[in-house]
Amino acid sequence: MLDDGLLLRIYIAESAKIDDKTGYKALVEFFKGKGFPGCTVFRGMIGYGHEKKLRTVDVFNLSLDLPVVIDVVDTSERIMAVVPEVEKMVEHGLVTIQQVQMIRKKE
Repeated sequence: MLDDGLLLRIYIAESAKIDDKTGYKALVEFFKGKGFPGCTVFRGMIGYGHEKKLRTVDVFNLSLDLPVVIDVVDTSERIMAVVPEVEKMVEHGLVTIQQVQMIRKKE
């Protein structure tokens, strides 16, 4: 059965900090604490952000500060309820919201 939902996607640098914690770890802990059913962090192979500095896993130009994407999917009500807090937490990055169709397995 399909349900309507929202995908909250956050783009940040691997080195980003939130309250002196690694940013992506702080966000995962935040979503877990709010009771979201899941949160996934993806580490990019190449990318750049607002400062336009290319970051890559290329052997000749190795960066230890790769792009990171955090995905959370849930109902629109639950996602929209946390957006103001997420906006405050993500100082340098991009936050996007997309409509999605979810197939949720019943426990």
